[in-house]
Amino acid sequence: MQRTFSLLKVAALLFAGLLAAGEACAQTTPVTFSLDFRALGRHAAWYVALEKGYYKQAGLDVTIIPSQGTAQAIQSVESGAAQFAFSDVAGLVAARANAAATVKMVAVLYQKAPYAVFSLKSGANVTKPEQLENLEIASGAGSFTQKVIEAFMTSKGLKASTVKFTNIDPAARIGMLVSKKIPAIETFAMSRPGLVKASSESEALMFLFADHGLKLYSNGILVRDAYLKSNAEQVRAFVKASLQGWRDAIANPKEAAEIVGRHVKGLDPDVVLQEIAIVNDLVLTAQTRANGLGTIDAATMAESVDMIASNTGAAGKVVATDAYDTSFLPQPPIKP
Repeated sequence: MQRTFSLLKVAALLFAGLLAAGEACAQTTPVTFSLDFRALGRHAAWYVALEKGYYKQAGLDVTIIPSQGTAQAIQSVESGAAQFAFSDVAGLVAARANAAATVKMVAVLYQKAPYAVFSLKSGANVTKPEQLENLEIASGAGSFTQKVIEAFMTSKGLKASTVKFTNIDPAARIGMLVSKKIPAIETFAMSRPGLVKASSESEALMFLFADHGLKLYSNGILVRDAYLKSNAEQVRAFVKASLQGWRDAIANPKEAAEIVGRHVKGLDPDVVLQEIAIVNDLVLTAQTRANGLGTIDAATMAESVDMIASNTGAAGKVVATDAYDTSFLPQPPIKP
């Protein structure tokens, strides 16, 4: 009789545990997060947060969706198709300047902007700002990177007007560079694995403007103002869980590569690892080591917004303090 009672007690406890677990799952809030592009190795940290259960622990059932660029990611948030987006400050300024957009940055991941000029060691061999003068660079019509290059050169006392931008399709730029039909190309730092594969590790040179004095925030987590006000705790939970994923991806890139490979089929494992290393370099700075991942410095954000606005015809249309909110960052901060 006593044994029967004990078994019944154990069964009751197990049932209670399963019931509690079911209730916990039922209480998770479904939210959608838009990437800034199709899912690639550079996005591994978000999948780390997903697979390790950080979102679930925060009470969130997160669906990650691709986009066709930072502007579309912002549009997804503004339309309500997504609650969170991974987009950049340039897109944020453009959205707030040209439309009734209310998105705000609540965490900056890319503390260093990924804008870069690539050349070959046996070619233009661009390693110093001065070499940008009189340089022909493959670019695209309307590319914001042109504005970044010009603003950077002006800040260095260089003649930005001497640069020749040649309109070449992005898909053809690396081939043109490797065949030496163009001396340099502009593209994001994450393109480096493609250039290395087409040429060689020793030949591919990346001139990252952020490593030469460019102070410009780039990608981070964007949320619509109305959602910030009505779902503050969910925003805090999403930001904290995401930063936990980034912390782990920085600490263990190989594990992060394996995780994103399980979620996104068809990725080249070597390229994934290289992309993770590149974005980790953009994220891991003296600021994030001291103040935590996602940190937003008021002066740097003001400088970033001013530079973008003054070079895109949006001067006076966007107030930097309206474009971000630091109150959703976790305390204590999550440090790498």
